[in-house]
Amino acid sequence: MEKHPKPQMGTNEDVIWQRVLAYLIDGILIMPFFVVPILIGTTFGDIGFLMTTFVGLVVIFVYVFLLEGLYGYTPGKYMLGLVVVKSDGSDCTISASILRNLLWLVDQLPGFNLLAMVLILLTDDNQRVGDLVADTVVVRQQ
Repeated sequence: MEKHPKPQMGTNEDVIWQRVLAYLIDGILIMPFFVVPILIGTTFGDIGFLMTTFVGLVVIFVYVFLLEGLYGYTPGKYMLGLVVVKSDGSDCTISASILRNLLWLVDQLPGFNLLAMVLILLTDDNQRVGDLVADTVVVRQQ
């Protein structure tokens, strides 16, 4: 996997549906790392459930925060030729990745990522709340 592939700036408008598909792919890839620990944890009672749920959440955060921060993409984005960069075309940093992905909690309101989709369609650079605050865009790789 190439670390921080070159972005093709100005393609953020062309990748809206690829972003949705990448999100779904990443969800499918993450699911076993979240669901399996929770299922295992339920056999150990409340404390086991809480501990394994915490492990599942850590895996998800590492998956998204570190991969986008260190490489510029998640596996779903990589498969679809997308990369997350700062608005000026520089590499996405770990701090920008953490910020943009923590704000996914806002983006997903009122449900089903509705706010994110509306903002992606209405903002000039097709950015969701997390992208606006972290000053990032999702574009095609060169």
